[in-house]
Amino acid sequence: MQQKSQQHGYRELKKKVPLLLENRDIDQVLPELMQYPAQKLLGALYAALLSPRKLIKWHSVTAIGVTVSRLAQNDPEQARIVMRRFMWTLNDESGGIGWGSPECMGEIMARHQGLAREYRRILFSYLVQGDTGSDNYLEYLPLRRGAFWGLARLAQGDPVLSREATYQVQKALKQESDPEILGLICLYLRLSRRSKDEFPRPDPGSGTLEIYWDQQLQSIPARELCLE
Repeated sequence: MQQKSQQHGYRELKKKVPLLLENRDIDQVLPELMQYPAQKLLGALYAALLSPRKLIKWHSVTAIGVTVSRLAQNDPEQARIVMRRFMWTLNDESGGIGWGSPECMGEIMARHQGLAREYRRILFSYLVQGDTGSDNYLEYLPLRRGAFWGLARLAQGDPVLSREATYQVQKALKQESDPEILGLICLYLRLSRRSKDEFPRPDPGSGTLEIYWDQQLQSIPARELCLE
């Protein structure tokens, strides 16, 4: 009977979470979400991460970041399990695609320096093909965009640690032509406080990009991301 009740409770939470995440101001609903046990909430947030509605997907990234950073304070090993889960979804052997995983990793690390110190190099390894081949490089463009978003988000949370991606960013500047990735590199360079003498600013073009930033979906002229 208790197991049935728990299953019913989880189904209800799974339905409730996307409705809460539709609120444009995620800060208004985070207190209610944080009342649930972390593991139970994370299950519902993983499902919301796959929503075709962009605001629900991105707000779930924010909520996962808050949840896991809090979890890490009391149970670091459980937080590491979450990080390894995201890494697994990006592994070819998982059989999945890993939607939202690099974004969640970046969001978590932006909020918790201990996890950033442990896992930052994994995120960096997704960005470019290694000189001798890299099992971690994300060839699929939408996933790679997510990894560069995660890098920019890490730079917002910890500019110093994010600077360790110097090699990958230098190489990406020579290889990437996607406007969104180039715009995110500009954002990373600004937030990590890299000078124009160190890195030339790429040109992401004259179009407009839809970027989730500061917990909002924003339409931003691409070149504005490169302005100091």
